[in-house]
Amino acid sequence: MSKRLTREERIEIVLISGERSNRVIAADFNARHLMRPPISHSKLLAKFRETDSVLDLPKCGCKKTVTNEETSVAVLASFSKSPQRSTRRMSLESGISRTSLRRILATHKWHPYKLQLLQHLNEDDPDRRTEFAEWAKQKLEQDLQFTQKILFSDEANFYVNGEVNKQNHRYWSDTNPHWMDPSNTVGTTKVMVWCGIWGTTIVGPFFIDGNLKATGYLNLLDYDVFPSLCTEAGTFPEFFQQHGAPPHYGCQVRAFLDEQFPGKWIGHRGPVEWPPRSPDLTPLDFYLWGHLKAIVYGVKIRDVQHLKLQILDACAGISPAVLLSLCEEWEKRVALTIQHNGQHIEHILCGQKLVNNS
Repeated sequence: MSKRLTREERIEIVLISGERSNRVIAADFNARHLMRPPISHSKLLAKFRETDSVLDLPKCGCKKTVTNEETSVAVLASFSKSPQRSTRRMSLESGISRTSLRRILATHKWHPYKLQLLQHLNEDDPDRRTEFAEWAKQKLEQDLQFTQKILFSDEANFYVNGEVNKQNHRYWSDTNPHWMDPSNTVGTTKVMVWCGIWGTTIVGPFFIDGNLKATGYLNLLDYDVFPSLCTEAGTFPEFFQQHGAPPHYGCQVRAFLDEQFPGKWIGHRGPVEWPPRSPDLTPLDFYLWGHLKAIVYGVKIRDVQHLKLQILDACAGISPAVLLSLCEEWEKRVALTIQHNGQHIEHILCGQKLVNNS
């Protein structure tokens, strides 16, 4: 079994070397040190002649970093000052390996919180969100199947050249900063998609040409959406939900919904007022669109037709069990909205998941 030479042993080999060969020097050294494992030969002399030192040369590669208290304090202070800095950049600037940086952050329970895209709430929005959530809670207490009787609806734009990438946005902190950004998706060629969730059924998707206006939206509901809801059992959604986009509350649209869902449609200026700026309260925003885009953009989109096919396939792949779990998630969000006095809850839920998974 080999054993590394100490500094003193290396100096001794140099002193006894003379003009002898490496093997002769090794035999002499072994005779002097019968209690240590023998050396077969030594390249130490060549190293000494080249470097004037008996010490090993520094190894190539990343410098090994000791995560002592002083280093930890410096790392945490740096991330406190610039919490959006990546560990890669920090490693390059400080000379500390990324492994050591992650170890320090994990030891002190710092987490890389994800960016959440949320709309800013106006002054009276929390009260309107709370009012809606309390109405929904009352309905749930009266009917445990209430959520499955709502047709939730929404529109979203899909861009041929992709979507906003939030994956690389991180905020390092020991507590969830509830980091929010009001950024909007930008792109060139796009497809507007209407989709609905009714219990365990995906309604649509339906593709909208051009910009959506009240007349086009009315035709979409009358000729495409509602006829598609007819089932062999003769069932029909009891409530219809839509958000407050201008085409949704045109006079002709509201009159049509009053006929189809008298006293039971949810939306701006409807019998049940939908709270504005509340994407965290509709399953299409808090699940469906993100899920679809993750699948759709899993491949490079060639053109608009390819984009539409990807959207259709992604919708068809969602199971009834997943949709049923969305109903349960919605009920949880209703309760959390009341608990947090109408404030946004999406980033709070995300923070809980990150902590639980860490």
